Amino acid sequence: MLKFKTGRLTDLQYQPYYRWFQIEDNQRKQKDLVGRILLAKLMDLPEDALLADDEFTTIANGKPLFAKRTTAFNISHSADLVLVAISDRPLGVDVEKVKPVQLKRLKRAFTVAELAYLEKLPAARQSLTMLRLWTVKEAVLKETGAGLPGKPRTVSVNVPRMDVAEQHGQRFAINFLAIHEDYLGTMAQKIE
Repeated sequence: MLKFKTGRLTDLQYQPYYRWFQIEDNQRKQKDLVGRILLAKLMDLPEDALLADDEFTTIANGKPLFAKRTTAFNISHSADLVLVAISDRPLGVDVEKVKPVQLKRLKRAFTVAELAYLEKLPAARQSLTMLRLWTVKEAVLKETGAGLPGKPRTVSVNVPRMDVAEQHGQRFAINFLAIHEDYLGTMAQKIE
């Protein structure tokens, strides 16, 4: 089972919550709140069911988990978009707003094979492909609970297909999520 949902911070449905919690000017807290509301909707719960902090716990690197529920979830956000996914198995998701990115800025994140692939691409495709690769790496690192301190370069992606990634001998299935034309969404789960 895999379900996902997105929401924008500017969606009118969230504005009453922002006022209630007095977070109209705090985008970080808005992202957290929207993530919890989307998570509740994915689980067919009332919108406010997951607003209490005691519903959640975190593992060593800060990855949130349900304290008393077995459903796995992951949340990502970029610009004003929040992406939430749930599954019956651990997962990691990443979303990135599509924007121009220069290879030299992210070069340290890629393996030798990935760099060789990126450098052969026409300039028009290089930026988008690099951003797509980045979402794969971040989704894998979030699935493992390591997050970005887990070093993106340790995640090797099979280019050009990008349907499998590997880190420390563990393989991950990669799925690209169709979420919005201005955003790239990626989900990673260990291959059992």
